[in-house]
Amino acid sequence: MKIVLLARYLPAEGSTTHMYSVAENLVERGHTVYMLSRGPGKDASAMQLYHQTKSRGVNFITLPFPLYNKINLITQFNQLLHYLFAIPIALFYFFKLKPDVIHAHYPVTTYLASIYRSLTGKKFIVTYHNMHIPKHLLNRKADYAIAISRELEEDLVANYGYQKTEVVRIYNGVKDRNCILTPQEIQDLKKAYHIPLEPMLFGFVGSLNHRKGIDIFLKAMQRCAHLNVHGVILGDGKDKAMENFVREHHLEERLTFIPFRDPSDIYNMMDVLILPSRVEGFPLVPLEAMMMKTPVIRSNIEGAKDQIQDGVNGYLFESENDDELAKIIEHLSSDPKRLILLGEHAYAHAKRHFSEDMMVDKMLKVYQCSL
Repeated sequence: MKIVLLARYLPAEGSTTHMYSVAENLVERGHTVYMLSRGPGKDASAMQLYHQTKSRGVNFITLPFPLYNKINLITQFNQLLHYLFAIPIALFYFFKLKPDVIHAHYPVTTYLASIYRSLTGKKFIVTYHNMHIPKHLLNRKADYAIAISRELEEDLVANYGYQKTEVVRIYNGVKDRNCILTPQEIQDLKKAYHIPLEPMLFGFVGSLNHRKGIDIFLKAMQRCAHLNVHGVILGDGKDKAMENFVREHHLEERLTFIPFRDPSDIYNMMDVLILPSRVEGFPLVPLEAMMMKTPVIRSNIEGAKDQIQDGVNGYLFESENDDELAKIIEHLSSDPKRLILLGEHAYAHAKRHFSEDMMVDKMLKVYQCSL
């Protein structure tokens, strides 16, 4: 099949990683994949992911979608112009490529697929990665919608006009990388980043911003300053409030910051991953950690109960509640042997329910329905 994936842009975050994984898997199965988007921008991490995916046989085409951080009347008008300007360019490539499948990953790009559908009758698919997507003219109803969590599935039927038969729940999936480090390799990695060898390591992977809850992680670590624990933070972003908090509470020696890169070996080094996000769809980071037999503590928001069996393969805490998170950290630090069992259960659960191949198998069934 010839498959077109639509995205507004390609930042270094979970939804982009998801699209790249899907695209690469499809190429490995013999399909031809084109990604139409604004591109990765100038961010170094996003550029690295982009070129890596391109080298694996995925084709990229640039569309002039807008990128504005500040929203006001002027930028809204400019955004509209960019979206309108993208129409003839996108239609040119649609008619040139004649795709078997059009799959949008940003609902704001569905207006392009909808115009092409009105001209050719070609059905299209959209994946919703987050709750509460704004309803507006550019966000058009697809023939089939993929929901990445049960909460999203319910929301699409209740609030976006989809019938139950038009919505398919497909959990995000990840590769089983099978790259468990030896104890010596873990020690060497700690030394390379000047991380103390003895404390239990609690890690954070993601953008250092309010949505991902980096402040909640830091507050919990500050509450645990009396314990033999250390925080490892892998991610990019500048947050003055975060920097001030670390300085004011003298946490410099209790935290190690690592610029974002492939986290595989970092997951191995961590004893526990913490995901304190305020907003998520169905994040990949916990699944990646679980595939490395690293147990996860995460906030009990969208997708959490599908990923984490509380007390069995990880722990859930009430969103925003850094005190509850700190108590879980304290509980685990007093019983380090429990981490082995939690990690084994985490791996078994991820392997059974969240493999990348399983995800793409289900996606291909939706593609067949759209032909």
